[in-house]
Amino acid sequence: MRFIRRPSFHVTAAIAAFGLVACPAFAQDTKPDVPKPSPEVAKQLQDAQNFFSQGEGRARDAKYREALESFNQAIQMNPTWGSPYVSRGAVRSKLGDHLGALQDFDQAATLNPTDAMIYAHRGSARFSLGDTAAALNDLDQAITLNPNLAAAYVNRGYIRTQTQNWDSAIADFDQALRSEPKFVPALVNRGFAKLQKGDRQSALNDLNEAIKIQPNSAEALIARGAINYEIGESEAAIADFSQAIRIKPTAAEAFYNRAQVNAKLGYLEAAEADLTQMAKLTPDRASVFHQRGKIRAALENIEGAAADYNQALKLDPNFAEAIKSRGDLRATAGDKQGAIADYSQAVQMQPSFAGALSQRAVVRSQLGDRAGATQDLTAAISADSNNPALYEERGMARIESGDLQGAIDDFTQAIRLDSSRANAFYQRAILIGGLGDLQSAIADLQRASDLYLQKGDAEGYRNTLSELNQL
Repeated sequence: MRFIRRPSFHVTAAIAAFGLVACPAFAQDTKPDVPKPSPEVAKQLQDAQNFFSQGEGRARDAKYREALESFNQAIQMNPTWGSPYVSRGAVRSKLGDHLGALQDFDQAATLNPTDAMIYAHRGSARFSLGDTAAALNDLDQAITLNPNLAAAYVNRGYIRTQTQNWDSAIADFDQALRSEPKFVPALVNRGFAKLQKGDRQSALNDLNEAIKIQPNSAEALIARGAINYEIGESEAAIADFSQAIRIKPTAAEAFYNRAQVNAKLGYLEAAEADLTQMAKLTPDRASVFHQRGKIRAALENIEGAAADYNQALKLDPNFAEAIKSRGDLRATAGDKQGAIADYSQAVQMQPSFAGALSQRAVVRSQLGDRAGATQDLTAAISADSNNPALYEERGMARIESGDLQGAIDDFTQAIRLDSSRANAFYQRAILIGGLGDLQSAIADLQRASDLYLQKGDAEGYRNTLSELNQL
């Protein structure tokens, strides 16, 4: 019976999306002719314009807090002018103050209710606050007011990807590209949506075009890296993620994805280094510490892995996967009771957690609790009925408990689900041979020997030939 599964790694597809994009610069408010202001009022209005221009310059340089102060001054000088509210709202969104941004956009809409860009911005702020329906309403309004506003289509399409409404999202990205044929966010997001629909080549074409237009787009390179990984081009994926990191050293997603691909390729030290950088960039993300813990466990850095699992659980005490991984670590170190405690806690949080159930079965079997092991594996199969490994494991547990027919049934089901399982053929051969069905046993042993040979399992191959010679 297997003891500890090797850690599994994956590239998170969601990061391939560009996400919400900034809307274009805002048009100046148009006002009807008014009487010429007094010199004092004229100076105040000019000061407001100067502060506004200063704020926009600071925002372009990513000096958001300084820009915020400039927009505050512009609003103080001219509180009935809408543009500074919109710009201040955009800066507040950049700083994570989406509620403050929403208040600014509300005020701007009151002052200038026909400006499409205000609604486009407000839709983004509302989505960031979790109000998807209101966000879509605002973006619909922006598009009604300005049918050529590409950013509004992209943001509406992006929101639709979050509910997996891929066709509607792609239609929005198509419309954005009709308005602006070289709009990189539309190409990147459309590529992501196409990838989710399984159209990998078309998705790759969109990303290649985006990178051709904007070679320094880290987001486009990250997205293409995810697609390259999906189509089996792992080294190309690593090259894309690496280029994204060179362009944008704070691109946490690029480090995370490169770590997953490196792990898949067996470059565990490189994967650990990437996740260490990721942990610096996102120290509050429990999944990063969990992933690094799994890498460190594979590198036999038991102390480092334990520290990572504990940090993940400190950040998220209900992280069942991290609790299960800590149980794996304890089982490896010989702390069987500690491992069972962790597996049990993980199962308590997620009763259908097949991985924790099957690993608890392994340890229970080692402690002589064969009935408990079989019970756990039966529960795991109920949660994951198409997993051949679970049937094979339960077959082994049933052999130990004397339920030979039940074991034969389990090995048969494992083979139905995966006809390349050499051990299932071997174990079934031993059992049915013992029951007198020598012809079937020979057929199973011959199949097992072929599979062991294909996999390069010399010991399994020798054992199978030995059994054949005895029949």
